[in-house]
Amino acid sequence: MMRLNGSSGKGTNRFESPGPRPMNILRIATVLTIVLLLFFLPDPDQDYLFERSLDQLLERPASAIEAAGTVTITVHVEGARSTSLKDRAASILADKAGDPGRIIPRGGTPMDITLEADTGAPSIRWSIGGSQEERETAPRIDWKALLPPLIAIVTALLFQKTILALSLGVWLGATIQSGGNPLTGLWMFFRTYVIQQALMDTFRIEIIGFVIGLVALVGVISKGGGVQGMMEKITGLVKSARSALISTFLMGLVIFFDDYANTILVGNTMRPLTDKMRIAREKLAYIVDSTAAPVAGISMLSTWVAYEISLFSEQLVEVGISDNPYFIFAKTIPFRFYSLFTLVFILSGILLRRDFGPMLTAERRARTTGALSRPGARPMVSDAMTRVQSKKGIPFRWLNGFLPLATVIAVTLFTMWQSGNQALAEPYAISGLFSLTAIRDVMALASSTKAIALGAWSGFFLAVFLMLSQKLLSVREVAAAAFSSTRALFFAVVILILAWCIGGVCNDMGTAYYLVALFKQAISPLAYPIVLFAVSCLVSFSTGSSWSTMAIILPNAVILAHLLGADGPIGAFGLTIVSIGAVLEGSIFGDHCSPLSDTTILSSVSSAADHIDHVKTQIPYALTTMIVAVVCGYIPATHGFPAPLSLLFGTIVIVLVIRVFGRPPGEIVEQK
Repeated sequence: MMRLNGSSGKGTNRFESPGPRPMNILRIATVLTIVLLLFFLPDPDQDYLFERSLDQLLERPASAIEAAGTVTITVHVEGARSTSLKDRAASILADKAGDPGRIIPRGGTPMDITLEADTGAPSIRWSIGGSQEERETAPRIDWKALLPPLIAIVTALLFQKTILALSLGVWLGATIQSGGNPLTGLWMFFRTYVIQQALMDTFRIEIIGFVIGLVALVGVISKGGGVQGMMEKITGLVKSARSALISTFLMGLVIFFDDYANTILVGNTMRPLTDKMRIAREKLAYIVDSTAAPVAGISMLSTWVAYEISLFSEQLVEVGISDNPYFIFAKTIPFRFYSLFTLVFILSGILLRRDFGPMLTAERRARTTGALSRPGARPMVSDAMTRVQSKKGIPFRWLNGFLPLATVIAVTLFTMWQSGNQALAEPYAISGLFSLTAIRDVMALASSTKAIALGAWSGFFLAVFLMLSQKLLSVREVAAAAFSSTRALFFAVVILILAWCIGGVCNDMGTAYYLVALFKQAISPLAYPIVLFAVSCLVSFSTGSSWSTMAIILPNAVILAHLLGADGPIGAFGLTIVSIGAVLEGSIFGDHCSPLSDTTILSSVSSAADHIDHVKTQIPYALTTMIVAVVCGYIPATHGFPAPLSLLFGTIVIVLVIRVFGRPPGEIVEQK
């Protein structure tokens, strides 16, 4: 066993990993597997793709109907592959118009659709009140929709250049949409995706504002001794790396109301402590990332629950399930196997003091040499942020760190309550804070990103006030500390913007729709939840967005699950519950493994970890948990096995896997 020499991990370190060959082989094998799978893809469901194109294409005439008042509209649709889509087209437009009687199909027959050669995309001719007829054709959704995310993922795996990979994917997608013109594609890249969809989107600006505000806050309280004061308090309880990891895990459970707030708060707050205890940045990023979405996703009081419920509540009514959607959501929690097993996996690894795979290599490096990141790593924030030191000669007061961070949480929750309550037709009184029903109603309409942005900046200004009023820092020192922390975020913000851009490209090209169309035919009552889980994984991994995946797949999954379940062992209601859980969990798993995911990026940011290193070390753990979730969870569940027994059995399997394959991180004996 090597002696620990107290190195902080800054500057040059002498640790050498066993060599790059194993990881190079793994990366190449992953790329080859992806390429080989492309040759075995099934034929997509063209009717499904046509419906999705038609739905998007009818947005414009539907808006014209609404604006035209009582004026009628004449519509003619071409390109359908089957006569069954006639009624579908009429139904879509009628729903959008709100009054089927205002639609006059060409020739007086129900939505006259010409059955021509299959184009893969519909074309529409329409006019209002006899005005000049307009013609539009929907972009064709085909195999090219897979190219942008595929190229981005392969490039990231092979070259470990995140910005290059994302930029290439966005540019390729924009070029394809521009008819193959690379210069037009470059212009579309910046105009449409960077400026219009990223920098002019309120939701995304609020996310960037939250990240910058919180990082600036951490810089100020670090310079003013607040972080050091908290660390001294916590250090009294934390005596080892294991207790530091347990504290990080528990904090991840406490910040249950939003995944963005969870990743940034937990990572930035706990990083000084985990650094002191020689815990690898990759391990911190894993705990931060793997307690964020799983906790927010299954919490009954979070920004996730309202969104998730909104995606399947209407479909429940359509299939005849009249139960309260929140009750249905609660029923899915025992079947949220991936999230639950992920939390079990984290805690078991901490308690057993064992790791395996790339994470073991990272932990051994950190524990034995103090090198918190591997040699040559490019952390998502520079040392300018992580090395902000307390001003010499000032007292370390834990309240100066605790109060601003507590303010972030308090203001966030209050703003969410206020915005959601004001959106209700009949707002609740303040006593509603003690009612679960009221809280659920309010959270369903709350503005979460605005709330976390206001929370971060409220905490920042309180931190500034505390430092100035106690004369711990001057105005110049406060500004320098905040600037030193936030300027280190440039690299991370660029990656976050590019991740949103490639999400926009995938949305415009119908990537998620094409993936669903590929696997839509693999249907069996017993296999259905597993198929849903797999498709959700693939869509989320490719697009980097769990929420977008849920929005695409969940509404389509509920109705079919109810129909298939009638002939299955757990019945229509049971299969519906399990299927909802499978979609939600597959979306989270794919998001965890994707280098394109914004929460994965934010976890790397808050932990000051190299983004690709975080992804590489997290994937083996996520895959292990996923396999246990499928084998011990979804397969038995579709056969009627009780969920509590599945959870117990899966927990035992996870503990055995960690015991058998895991090794203590301090086990390395020598190095050259």
